[in-house]
Amino acid sequence: MIAQVYGKRGTTVVHRYDPRAKTLLLLAFLVLFFLPIRVGYLAAYLAVVIALSGIFLGISNTLRPIRLILPILVLVLLLTPPFYREGSALLTVRGVTVLSVSGLMLALRLIIRFSGITMAFYLFIGTTDPDDLILAIRWFRLPFSVALVLGIALAYIPTILTLYDQVRDAHRLRLAVEGEVGMAAARPRKRGLFKRLREAIPVLTSVLILSVRRIPTLAMALECRGVGRKNPRTSYHTLKTGTALLRDGAIATAAVAALAISAVLFP
Repeated sequence: MIAQVYGKRGTTVVHRYDPRAKTLLLLAFLVLFFLPIRVGYLAAYLAVVIALSGIFLGISNTLRPIRLILPILVLVLLLTPPFYREGSALLTVRGVTVLSVSGLMLALRLIIRFSGITMAFYLFIGTTDPDDLILAIRWFRLPFSVALVLGIALAYIPTILTLYDQVRDAHRLRLAVEGEVGMAAARPRKRGLFKRLREAIPVLTSVLILSVRRIPTLAMALECRGVGRKNPRTSYHTLKTGTALLRDGAIATAAVAALAISAVLFP
């Protein structure tokens, strides 16, 4: 399960790329998506991120975050244009402008911006080993508590996903047994959105209870690792040094410079 959420170390060139240099590239893309440049150029930057994700993470993994944020993108597309009706009208209802060029362009800009930020983070997390990411945070002289919180969060994402699958299978098995004992299987019917949400509440409640029950175990594990002590922290794993670090840093610097130049030349 961890391999499905985070990238394996040393799988591709991007996986082996230094996490400190990847952090600079991530920040550059985040700034780029917030700049007031044309929608077409923003779409081109988004296409680059999606292409990189498809190459190094696979098409199925690339579609996963897009499916997750698709409802939000649809809401942005439906709710943004009616509140921005300046400019040329594209759709009017009884003389009232419902869709204008400015509203449509703003909705597209928000969709591309949100999608680009999501895909950039997904590509970064999917191609960076959690241990390397924590060491990169420590290298930037951020407090150990920040690295600790991030490390625990990254470690618990696959754990909670596994726990959710186990609880969901257990609930399905219990419902199947009750259905066989109580009555014959009925013809399957389409389930609406609210019914699916209502059925998910028991599963989410069980996952929450099991997660809370694991807090003492996590506290004891942190205590055994010496969390809270004042002595300097050490690590078994180290990041790149010397020529390898200079090479990756130079590539990241050149890529950031190219992105900056493209943003200036094509505003």
